[in-house]
Amino acid sequence: MIWFHSHDVLHENRASVHVGKGSQDDNNDAKIWLEPKIEIARAGKHLRTHELNKALKVIEQEKDYLLEEWHDYRHKAKR
Repeated sequence: MIWFHSHDVLHENRASVHVGKGSQDDNNDAKIWLEPKIEIARAGKHLRTHELNKALKVIEQEKDYLLEEWHDYRHKAKR
């Protein structure tokens, strides 16, 4: 599961997503920077290495879409 964290959208200028299993657990899930390049900000505690690598591949494939959605979400949240 991949999601945006509203705190990040409102308080950070660098786009990111969170990745985890099941319900959102922002303190223990992985955080991935989308810009300026895709990189792991925090590996988290729930994903195994192969699961995190698989998520990174999906994020890479969908990077343009995720960035567009992040910026749209940010614009709406700051109104």
